[in-house]
Amino acid sequence: LEAAQAKKAAQEEARQAAEARKQAQLEAAQAKKAAQEEARQAALAEKQRIAEEKKQAQLEAKKKAEEAKAARAAKAKLASKPKAEAAPVKSRSPTISLFGLGGGDDKVAPAPAPPAPKVTKKQPPAPAKKQAPRGVPTLSGWKLNGDGSISGSISGSPSFRDGERITTSQIANGRIESGSVVKTGSGSQYFLG
Repeated sequence: LEAAQAKKAAQEEARQAAEARKQAQLEAAQAKKAAQEEARQAALAEKQRIAEEKKQAQLEAKKKAEEAKAARAAKAKLASKPKAEAAPVKSRSPTISLFGLGGGDDKVAPAPAPPAPKVTKKQPPAPAKKQAPRGVPTLSGWKLNGDGSISGSISGSPSFRDGERITTSQIANGRIESGSVVKTGSGSQYFLG
């Protein structure tokens, strides 16, 4: 009887030990799975951070390129303006009046007639210049670029100083002519002054 009880106790101990091993394996598997998920989340967050930094760097590079392009365009515009050459000043030789030196009668030449009054046609009043709609920045001294963008001096924009030279993104719609509003592909609107 004691042997049977001892055998039964040994079997019970073995069963409990097997159950404890099984529980330990299950906990280890769960911990491993949690660590893998945490590593995956960290890798994903790092990948997103790197992508955001890359996007910021590209935006900054694009902005610098646009500024450099605008500066080159302004420099080229200044260089293309013809420099005013000073016209040589002709020296005048003194004149001598010959009236009364030739002899003959002492009649004084009649005074020249006063000039006729100028007749000027009345010009019709110039048509009133169109003004930009409220909230739409104005581009002055603008030119259309080969890529469909427009460069010019901006005014009335909360993002730029008045008079700053900018280049828009490509124009998506609107008539590209003075006095009209155009819209870029990104949705920005500009009044062409």
